[in-house]
Amino acid sequence: MSRLPICKTDRFDFGSIHNLIFIIVFYLFCIGSPLWSLPTYEEVRSTYKPSDIQVFDRNGELVQRYRIQNLYRSEEWTDYNKLPKFLVESVIHAEDKRFFTHGGVDSNALVSSFFGNFTGSTLRGGSTITMQLVSLLDPELQPRESKRKTIFQKLKQIQRAVELEETWTKEEIFTAYLNLIYFRGELKGISSATKGLFRKSPENITPNESYLLSALIRSPQSSIEKVIKRVCLLKMERDGIDDCTAISRLVRESLFRNLDYPQYPSFVPLFTKALLDFSKEEGSFNSQVSSSLSLNFQRKAEEILKRNVKSLADKNVKDGAVIVIDNRTGQILVYVPNIGEESSVGKLDLIRSKRQVGSTLKPFVYAENFQENKLNPDSILSDSPVGIPVYQGIYRPLNYDKSYKGNVTVRQSLASSLNIPAIRALSFLDINEFVSVLEQLGITGLRYPEFYGPSLALGTADMSLLELTNAYRTLANAGVYSGLKFQNVSKETETRMVFSPMVSYMVSEILADREARSLGFGWDNFLSTSYYTSVKTGTSQDMRDNWCIGYSEFYTVGVWVGNPTGAPMLDVSGITGAAPVWRETMDILHESLDSKLIQPKLENSSDTKSSLSKDGGVEKTKSKRILTPVNGSIFALDPDIPLGRQKILFTFSSYEVSYYYYLNDENIGSAGGPFLWEPKKGEYRLQVKDRDGKVLSHSLFEVR
Repeated sequence: MSRLPICKTDRFDFGSIHNLIFIIVFYLFCIGSPLWSLPTYEEVRSTYKPSDIQVFDRNGELVQRYRIQNLYRSEEWTDYNKLPKFLVESVIHAEDKRFFTHGGVDSNALVSSFFGNFTGSTLRGGSTITMQLVSLLDPELQPRESKRKTIFQKLKQIQRAVELEETWTKEEIFTAYLNLIYFRGELKGISSATKGLFRKSPENITPNESYLLSALIRSPQSSIEKVIKRVCLLKMERDGIDDCTAISRLVRESLFRNLDYPQYPSFVPLFTKALLDFSKEEGSFNSQVSSSLSLNFQRKAEEILKRNVKSLADKNVKDGAVIVIDNRTGQILVYVPNIGEESSVGKLDLIRSKRQVGSTLKPFVYAENFQENKLNPDSILSDSPVGIPVYQGIYRPLNYDKSYKGNVTVRQSLASSLNIPAIRALSFLDINEFVSVLEQLGITGLRYPEFYGPSLALGTADMSLLELTNAYRTLANAGVYSGLKFQNVSKETETRMVFSPMVSYMVSEILADREARSLGFGWDNFLSTSYYTSVKTGTSQDMRDNWCIGYSEFYTVGVWVGNPTGAPMLDVSGITGAAPVWRETMDILHESLDSKLIQPKLENSSDTKSSLSKDGGVEKTKSKRILTPVNGSIFALDPDIPLGRQKILFTFSSYEVSYYYYLNDENIGSAGGPFLWEPKKGEYRLQVKDRDGKVLSHSLFEVR
């Protein structure tokens, strides 16, 4: 803000008695008036915010107008050179005939208005355009509860109008005035008024339309009949024409029109909503946003998704979503949140909705095993029936096809998405630390680890397509996680190493292995591309959600299909549901682009195992503690269940055959795995001790 001169007299005619009276009153007021800083024209213009933002795609094409201000409707700032001459003249004629000659105050009109306050009159003519503008700029000059300015407010208004004229040009004052006043309803500013009333920009309006706009300034909410009379009078004074037929028709057509004009274009409203949500977390955003989106790829992906979902209608597939992320920058290139107009939930963003992710979590289970040197791609796992003690009883997982493959390698297990080996692989990990790994991958809202149990390996946790696709992008980027970008900016985001480059390479190579995949999916399927890609499918329980997520050297693509209501699909797997959409989307991205898997360089190492130990990142401290029962737990025996059928599950964070469970100081068995105990009423202290009798952890609980 700049400090402006307060009391000036050199722009007034002292020869007029009215002016002399005004000068006396003005100076009396100025003597006790505090200094006040008015904003500059550029400050007012730069802080002006339209009610809508404009979103452009990465190539500069306008793809969305999106309203962010619900108190009023306004457009972009309109400069003086965009205003037709007849509009300027008609507004000045209606509001302030001496605007270009006075110094902020029309003394003749002001004196009449001033004395009118004592007689109860409400003469509007005393306020010049400059005086009206300073009232808009200074909250202290707004009318109080009586809706009329006090005499002291009027005097301050005069003072500040004179100050404004000292530093602003007449064109700046007039321009700011037309951009800040209300014309009708919620229409604020000249651009909003011309678009809302006439569906055109200010430079394209007609003289008659300018008369209507000028007439609305004084009383925006007047009845249509009063507005017609005012416009007719203005036209007669300006043009000397007494025929109001055309004016009456124009006013009625304009004011009866729906002033809440449609937002256009509106290609990506839900992407824009996500952009705004993420921008609020990062700070402010401009009214014109250059987004990361590629409208070309966006339209192609929309068509692919709609066509494939429609082809699955007889399988009870109703909707879907697609997202494409640039691996290097994290910029979102495609964001298709549903099938659009044909969707039953057109305003629901299925990219950010959380659902069970099925087998798409398996790559991270194996990646963490590789990271901790507990497994490698050639390790052997048993794909055979298994019963795992859990709190509710015995968990007996099955493969998707309900068959068993016997002893299989980790490579085959992951590539063919075998369930039982994945659960065995998860059992080698501390589930608390694995949940922490998922959080490092950007997965939010996870529950406490014990809630999931061994089924976490099969994707029983709820995640969004947005989060999960970016987690896969971490594997594409040699194990380095970074946040997503909705804007086309080069700003760096925070990064963190989750997996070593070699671990990421091994997982990527397995997910690209067509031969290893054939054990579960055969040779001929939508996952095999002519260029390098690593990809994984997933189907949630009861076929409610269908996923396919994968990446090439340059892009990561995530697809979900299913039903927004959660209703199950009919015999639809990841291969037949989401995979065709994923494959077509990948193909359009690589029409003129090759892709290859780049192996990381091994430093001071001749084999994978030694590189893993060197590239493992920060060493993890393993906590040893009793997981269940939680300290302070209270259990109640159920009288409707036979005593021999009720069990309490004891679990420990780090199983070892040399550890033992002790209950009230009695050794009850090895802590080499979970333990089911038949409860009896009483208070208990559960301990886990090593072979030397050292207490590693304890938990107190009660059975009632």
